Amino acid sequence: MKAEVVGSVGDPKELATFIRNGDWNEYHLIVRGGTQVHILNGHVMSVVIDDDAAARHPEGKLGVQVHVGPPMKVEYRNFRVRQP
Repeated sequence: MKAEVVGSVGDPKELATFIRNGDWNEYHLIVRGGTQVHILNGHVMSVVIDDDAAARHPEGKLGVQVHVGPPMKVEYRNFRVRQP
């Protein structure tokens, strides 16, 4: 199944203003079934819907990916996983 963009949660330049460079950012990831909502500092940054239930892996490891960009220091604190 090919990935498809079907909407937008906002202008990328405006969304970037919610990122606290050089400070802690609060990140929430809400996952229910094949839907993921990514919230950064109280603002929805993306919504991803995976309709390919056959290829989806609901069990496994949680990974955190840091995208390519300017040099930065990445740290995590108060990392919690809550199940319904």
